[in-house]
Amino acid sequence: MSGAAARLAPVLSSLAAIAGALLVGGLFLEARGKDAVGGYRLMVERGLGSSFGLTEIAIKAAPLLLVGAGLLIALKAGVWNIGVDGQFLIGALAAGVVAPGLSGTLPNAAVLLLAALGGAVGGLAWATIPALLRVRFGLNEIITTLVMTSVAINLSAWLVKGPLKDPDVVPPQTRLLAKAERVPDIPGTEVHAGLIAGLVAVAGVAVLFGATVPGFRLWVLGQNPRAARHAGMDVGRLTAGALLASGALAGLAGANDVLGVRGLFQANWNPGYGLAGFALVYLARLRPLVVIPVAFFFSFLLLGGDLMSRARDVPTQFVEVLEGLMLVFFAVAVALERGRWPHRRRSAAVEGSPGPLPAQASGEAA
Repeated sequence: MSGAAARLAPVLSSLAAIAGALLVGGLFLEARGKDAVGGYRLMVERGLGSSFGLTEIAIKAAPLLLVGAGLLIALKAGVWNIGVDGQFLIGALAAGVVAPGLSGTLPNAAVLLLAALGGAVGGLAWATIPALLRVRFGLNEIITTLVMTSVAINLSAWLVKGPLKDPDVVPPQTRLLAKAERVPDIPGTEVHAGLIAGLVAVAGVAVLFGATVPGFRLWVLGQNPRAARHAGMDVGRLTAGALLASGALAGLAGANDVLGVRGLFQANWNPGYGLAGFALVYLARLRPLVVIPVAFFFSFLLLGGDLMSRARDVPTQFVEVLEGLMLVFFAVAVALERGRWPHRRRSAAVEGSPGPLPAQASGEAA
């Protein structure tokens, strides 16, 4: 197999995973009596064929970029942060409390900055317990982060229905941040500047792993924890740092949604970016800059799912089905790719293929 064809294979396998998911998803819709072709056409026409659709895609891409940046750090280091949704919610709740609480006491830019920082700290704090349990006791972070997500969903709902509820309204929610006090739009657009934060985060991860010593150490840890330990690296600190950084960016994504779009935190609100984050970073082959177009594609799917649910009576969970199918087809494509071209195992790190399996990574790093 030529070098050019070998470089093209990862791209083709990711595209095949997307095509396979869309095909099977369409068959599911047809089996339920829905018009799959008409639904997909609606997604394209209203999503890509109108200024409203393009604006909404850009807005929805902002949290996906931040979540994807955090997952890139964790997965490249061999750490499986399954708790993105919980960290996202805690960060969103923190921003939803800090921003209205400081509004009017400080300049608006300072309020937004402190609220965003509060969101990042909230996500980081929620990742602290799994990080400590992983480093101190060797507990698998897949289990602990998943449990912490369940706690976050129920805790945030209880807080916003009780001590953090806006007493002036009936629905369980935090105080509303006025639209004029939210993150401003990028000049000349109707897209809030949180999108820039997402793009900067992904670019920062690219620099981290492409031009810094800490990034190289995290990469070595993800490829071979034993080699990292024998090289004198502090495996525990690197593991904890990767998980905490991932949690902080997930929390910042939650703050991004609250400060840029919603203006408040509501009980039982959970956009579920975790599954989408894993799907997009793997379809991007863990390559930071490739995450950017893939994130926009996933935001297109999210918008399309909303449009189809309203106009075509398609279940709102359809996009989650597509995301899960993409992960399944991606796993199959990688297995076939590696089985047919064994030499690609040796170049997996260079090509950006996924790291070790969760159990393997946890066992070696323990």
